[in-house]
Amino acid sequence: MANKKTLHFRMDIVALLQEIADYALPKNCGILFQPLNMFRNKLIELAELAVKINDPRLLKWCCEVGLYSCVNPESEDYDPECFEKLQKKIDEMNEGQQV
Repeated sequence: MANKKTLHFRMDIVALLQEIADYALPKNCGILFQPLNMFRNKLIELAELAVKINDPRLLKWCCEVGLYSCVNPESEDYDPECFEKLQKKIDEMNEGQQV
């Protein structure tokens, strides 16, 4: 199998929800802050569950939406090869299912 690099985009969903709550909502729509916060908390629970079940596809998705510090260039946990490591695990897992 050839060693291939894949382009990945990271979007920080938690920060996006915070930006919406803090700056995008008109001051009279503060009622939406609570549902946004609840959604953020559910995403964090999903990220914790992904670690527990150790599914590389779900872990990769959580990275893509910015739920882990390993994909945040400003974090000391940052690992620029994180996506490639997860993709390798996914490829290995897919190869095992094809047998």
